[in-house]
Amino acid sequence: MYLKGVKEIRQPLIFLFFLLVTANISMAQDASCPELKGYFGTQLLSESVRMNTQSYGKAKDYLGNEIKLQADIYQANVNWFADQLKERPLIVLYHGGGFKANGRNGGIMKLIATYYAQRGYVAVSADYRIGWNQSDATALCGAGEQKDYLDAQYRAMQDERMLVRYFKSQANTIKFDSNRIFLMGISSGATLVCSRLEDEWISNQDDRLARLGPLESHEINQQYSTEIAGILSFAGANLTPEISADYRTPIAFFHGTCDNAVPYKEQYLAGCTNMGYYYGPGILTAGLAAQGVCFQNYVYCGFGHDLAAQGDQDRPLPWALQDVFEKSIHFMQSVMCNKCEQKVEIPNRGIDIQPLASCDQVIASDICAEVLAPQEQLLTLVPTLFHREFTAYVHSNLKTSQGVFIRIYDMGGRLVQSIPLQVSAAVQIQKIQLKPLNKGVYLYQITDGRKVLSNGKLWSM
Repeated sequence: MYLKGVKEIRQPLIFLFFLLVTANISMAQDASCPELKGYFGTQLLSESVRMNTQSYGKAKDYLGNEIKLQADIYQANVNWFADQLKERPLIVLYHGGGFKANGRNGGIMKLIATYYAQRGYVAVSADYRIGWNQSDATALCGAGEQKDYLDAQYRAMQDERMLVRYFKSQANTIKFDSNRIFLMGISSGATLVCSRLEDEWISNQDDRLARLGPLESHEINQQYSTEIAGILSFAGANLTPEISADYRTPIAFFHGTCDNAVPYKEQYLAGCTNMGYYYGPGILTAGLAAQGVCFQNYVYCGFGHDLAAQGDQDRPLPWALQDVFEKSIHFMQSVMCNKCEQKVEIPNRGIDIQPLASCDQVIASDICAEVLAPQEQLLTLVPTLFHREFTAYVHSNLKTSQGVFIRIYDMGGRLVQSIPLQVSAAVQIQKIQLKPLNKGVYLYQITDGRKVLSNGKLWSM
């Protein structure tokens, strides 16, 4: 139950004070968007937040056991009229953990949920089914096949749809606007919400429809749709670079370019070949742009997967996390005001803060050239896995220009290809076209003719 509303305040002076405060909040927020009426912005409305837990459904886990799925609901203690409460947006938060670990009530989830609740949102930190290999409960690259991992993601996708329907059925009870539901995920939770970009691939692969049922398989609350207002991906990616032809939901990405767990562009998750091959915002935004879908891509140059953990002694919250908070609010405001615009932005441009990742192995985006300082002898070739085409990129960060050769050998040591390349000074990415390779594993070297500057393995699938 929420606290007593303003209707119960008897003293005229207190009532007048309340009206003045809400008017000031209205002017302080986006005056160009009357739909928000001064609420749901970056301004702190109440430090006091209450939380209650509800069950939104039941489902069978990967072992066949029926489990109860729950969600923690965070709401600020504000003295608003019922009509004001019914205008609140709802943001659903999904935790990370590789679909194997963590939960809705972890410390980072409480922190994020409290932040949005204090600013007028109904914040929901939700369960989804986790677990995909009985013999190894935590390690991602351990036992288990790719099919097992993708089964776990599929079950989570089913749970996400069930949760949206459940909360739409509770809109009048909890009091929020069911047309203002946003999904936000971290890491695997972000991969979960990104699956809405195109979900037929995983549904149709490995006979999942027959084995696990359709995505919207739950019979309860079928009268409600699973449509949402927007998506926020915090270090997330998707299983395919393709965007569904009918996809129109605005989406915001927050991603570090040196994320070696979930790719900014493309790779196996955490480099584990027993998990899925994923495509991040560096690839997905091209498809969104082509379809005219509103996206906002916030690129954190030099930051790794632990974007939220980057500390700063002068700030109460990690700098990057605070930045994600503020930009996510502005994104949701723009969606609710029908003013969402496509954009790519580097939040840490000109910011004197040391990234977590040194980016020794990957410089994931050429747009970071103005942000990352040159270093000696930093060369790498990406991607390391080729599915359909053989376009590669040499990522470099040199103080002086240099001529090099890209040499590719088969596992028997036979030279397959040799490509000359002039690498200029400064941070950059250069595109090269490889000749088609037969399926298999190869070795590559980047050499100046006298010594090997970089080397690694390539896979042709």
